[in-house]
Amino acid sequence: MLYIKKGKQPDSLIQYRKNKFAYFDGYQGKAEIRQKLLEEQGYLCAYCMRRIDADHMKIEHWYPEDRLSDAERLDYTNMLDACLGHIHGTKGADDTCDTHKQNTVITVNLQEMAALKKIQYRSATGEIYSEDEKIQEDLNRTLNLNSSKHLLMANRKAVLDAAIMELRKMQQKGIWSHKIMESMKAVYEKTDSDGKKKEYAGIVLWYLEKRLK
Repeated sequence: MLYIKKGKQPDSLIQYRKNKFAYFDGYQGKAEIRQKLLEEQGYLCAYCMRRIDADHMKIEHWYPEDRLSDAERLDYTNMLDACLGHIHGTKGADDTCDTHKQNTVITVNLQEMAALKKIQYRSATGEIYSEDEKIQEDLNRTLNLNSSKHLLMANRKAVLDAAIMELRKMQQKGIWSHKIMESMKAVYEKTDSDGKKKEYAGIVLWYLEKRLK
């Protein structure tokens, strides 16, 4: 998971919210919201960090939509982009992210750095976890982020292994220098020329920050 800094909400949403009977499903500018959210998140699912695009994502309400008033559902700060959460159109127990979360309230907020600092990974397996019981419930059960069917652990491990291999190429002998690790950290924190972050960047950033300490 990565920290998400929210930008300015679309002007069309600001104007629409001024309508007396404004409601989320009546707003016609969702394509604009999707694009702004994609840019904020580097084209990654807010939860699992898989690559998403405008045709393979949905607008997620961090605080569940079913628990909000019509006005509250139009609060841009509560909106995220999430993957579809299922494979080949099938839905069920193996779903992930927002699709699995449904209307459950979660503790971990991607706009709060303090909560994100409680999230860790196991480099040997790619598992995401937390010593905080509530956040662990969010990660493992509510969002199902260690789903074997979706290969999330395997994909995270593969990305981390590739990053470690790259570090070894950059400095073949001795301990990796802070300069080398900081340079790689910058690559995984930033977006490329297309505005995209690297898939599953969270596990690499966690690993580098741990080594830098």
